[in-house]
Amino acid sequence: MKAEHRKELMTNTLANRLGDVVQSMKEGPSRGTLFVLAAVGLIVILVLIWRYLATSGEETDSARWFRLDSLSTPEKLKEFLDDKDIEGHAQGRLARLEEARRSLYQGLRQLGNPGTRKKAQEDLQRAAGLYDKLADEFADKPLLHQQILMGAAKAHESLGEADQARRNYQQLQEKYGDSIFGRDAAEQLQRLDAAQQNGDFKALSEELNKPAAP
Repeated sequence: MKAEHRKELMTNTLANRLGDVVQSMKEGPSRGTLFVLAAVGLIVILVLIWRYLATSGEETDSARWFRLDSLSTPEKLKEFLDDKDIEGHAQGRLARLEEARRSLYQGLRQLGNPGTRKKAQEDLQRAAGLYDKLADEFADKPLLHQQILMGAAKAHESLGEADQARRNYQQLQEKYGDSIFGRDAAEQLQRLDAAQQNGDFKALSEELNKPAAP
């Protein structure tokens, strides 16, 4: 008798639970359930968007590195620098550094020839301007920062701008005194001071700024 009663109770309980499930299906999910489902769906969508953007960004960044590595002529470098898509990216900063190096080299190479002196000074001015901006942008990259400060000092000194050249040498010596560039900067400061004291720098500056012969 007791066994039959327990069986009847279990049957009624299962029937009640089944009825509750059927009723819930008829009435639809509760507000709490809908909120949870919506939240989960939103998270899934955000994750998919993030993965898409991350993948797309990596592909775009790889394409910029490939373009930078493919620059083989000054013309291609200029074309790359004129591209607005590289502004604000590491590839653009490195390309401007390469342009500064190229301009400094060209300027120093042609500075001693009166026939090419004007073009040389234009190259040196471009190099100095690029180096000055890059010095701030690469302040957290010690190895490149040292090269930039040295390049800026050489460009300004070659233009006869002794004060600015001294500031670059001094910053290089004070911040990186134990490095090769820092020790070289200390020697360059001594040379620059001596040249100013004996008048050599003034004479050189006057010669460089002398109008070209017709």
